[in-house]
Amino acid sequence: MSHTLFGYRTGALILFTCLLAACGGSSSNSSSSSESSSNSEGSTLSAPTDLAVPTLAYDDTSLNLVWKKPASYARVTDYNVYLNGTKIGSAAANNTTNSPAKPYIDAFYTADTAAFHTKVTFHNYTVTGLSPDTRYSFTVRAVDASGNESADSTALTVKTAPAFTNVVNIANSGAVGDGSTVNTTVIQNAIDTCAASSTSAYGCKVLVPADAASGKIFVTGALFLKSNMTLEIAEGATLKASSASTDFPISSGYQLYSYQTNSTDDRRPPSLLNALSSNHRNGLITERSGYDETRNVFTNIRIVGKGILDGNGWNRLADITDETSQALPQFAAGSSSTYSSLGVLAKSQMAAAVAELPSGAVSDLYSNRRSSLTTFRGVNGIYVGGLTLRNPAYHGVMFIESQNIVFAGTTSQSYDVNNGDGVEFGNSENITVFSNFFDTGDDDVNFAAGQGSAYENGNPAQNAWIFNNYMREGHGAVVAGSHTGAWIQDILAEDNVMYHTDNGLRMKSIPATGGGARRVTFRDNAMKDITTNAFIFTLSYSAGSNVFTNAANCAQFQNITVTNVTLDNLGSSSTKAFLSVDGYAGTDATLGYAETFQEAITFDTVKITGAKPSSISRLKNSTFKDVTITNVTGGTTPWVISNSSNNTFINVSPAP
Repeated sequence: MSHTLFGYRTGALILFTCLLAACGGSSSNSSSSSESSSNSEGSTLSAPTDLAVPTLAYDDTSLNLVWKKPASYARVTDYNVYLNGTKIGSAAANNTTNSPAKPYIDAFYTADTAAFHTKVTFHNYTVTGLSPDTRYSFTVRAVDASGNESADSTALTVKTAPAFTNVVNIANSGAVGDGSTVNTTVIQNAIDTCAASSTSAYGCKVLVPADAASGKIFVTGALFLKSNMTLEIAEGATLKASSASTDFPISSGYQLYSYQTNSTDDRRPPSLLNALSSNHRNGLITERSGYDETRNVFTNIRIVGKGILDGNGWNRLADITDETSQALPQFAAGSSSTYSSLGVLAKSQMAAAVAELPSGAVSDLYSNRRSSLTTFRGVNGIYVGGLTLRNPAYHGVMFIESQNIVFAGTTSQSYDVNNGDGVEFGNSENITVFSNFFDTGDDDVNFAAGQGSAYENGNPAQNAWIFNNYMREGHGAVVAGSHTGAWIQDILAEDNVMYHTDNGLRMKSIPATGGGARRVTFRDNAMKDITTNAFIFTLSYSAGSNVFTNAANCAQFQNITVTNVTLDNLGSSSTKAFLSVDGYAGTDATLGYAETFQEAITFDTVKITGAKPSSISRLKNSTFKDVTITNVTGGTTPWVISNSSNNTFINVSPAP
């Protein structure tokens, strides 16, 4: 049984059709400014659209459903899901049971006693208790506050996966879960053997168990996943990185870009989990053998379970009690000067790198020679779901040159790990990110697309749908850049809650990187106590030490829509502008770029309280409509604007 879904990109309708059980689901990624909401409704609720199962978001007994809100949805408060014509539940209640983000979102709105904030709605549902290899038909109805329902969505008929018959339990293969034995060889052999004859993600499962007699913490070095497999970390089990750099050999690692980014060494060690071509691993420093832009090297990979993937990167500090009264792990904020006292795996890897290259710049080594939690490169069809992702030595979960990606229902705990992003998408496309909890040491959800002339014709980072997430700590919640060279485009971020992140919607680059971000919609999000800039579009980002050839054209951010968003910063310690915009003056003769403006940025139906005045420079052809700002602090007006032109303000209070 095939199913069809529709995605929007740059105003054009794109049709995706596939056989669910064969190819692993669908690409229900929705993005572009054409996704802006229409909140005028008649007396009848419109039905949801584009009901789908995302890529590989199903197994033999369960599946995830996602859908788009109707074009007019102002009265919609929830959605009811029907299985074979019988109601099985509401999306909000289902998220209470299944989403790690939902308890935090509930606490956020409980604290909002003045009902100030935009209310998010949940448009995902986890269906459990299904039978293997069985067809089911689903519909969804929109619901208003009085309980009235819309008509059914178009029905979706799907088939669950067959029951797993090829399951390799690593403990039965000889792995020891005592928290100290290094099990790399045993686990890698289990992966290789299991996947060797598999032809789908459901033809092989490697299980990290929680009930092994030897224990439930399995230590390992770098592991390399194969196509057509599922890796499951069971609830209660931990797959933990070894603390020794020798378990992550640099010769098995990779290089991020086609050019050498510094004069010391830009080779990276492998991550804890990897999908890396065996034909493109690190050689000598001056070689580029570790670089690979090939797509479709791997297919159909699932990493699932309720267990923990622990990068063992830095010392764990005392837990804090968070806003749901739960203990939340915290980790040391290391640096290039403190890794030896604060690091674990990071300490070992940096010590090895410095010993290998004693005359090299420590900052260059620190920017490359630490392992991330995962690196998935050249994968078409990958699902990461349910796991707790903790304490990387470097970045969190990385997808590079990959397609048809789902990141769902995870808990990212990497605060305050230096460079400890939650999830990153480099030159990747068709991305769905939903129902995640982020508490990170760097950006929560980040998009990157290379730097300079080498990436002017590269693959953009594009077609992403980000919804129903709780973003707690992080340098930015939804972030484009700073590597913007091949463009970051066609992104829809909706129905998310952001609390205490440094920045909210963050776009960052420098002129010479080129490209930029465009066709991004940020709608129906609620933000509180943002500690720096709630919205920032800057070409003045500190780019680090990367060396690259300048792009032909200056970087730019354009066609960005922010709509139906609330910001309560009364409790924030921020001394920064609620909105920061800067362009490029055109005065650096070594660059040769003309003066560059950020362009076509729209703020529509935005409510802000407790704001510091904006800082807007080099913005043009932009619109501010139905924007209300109260309790301005640090100035007499929220509007500080210079070197800008042709910007329209409609029903803005206070007016500029």
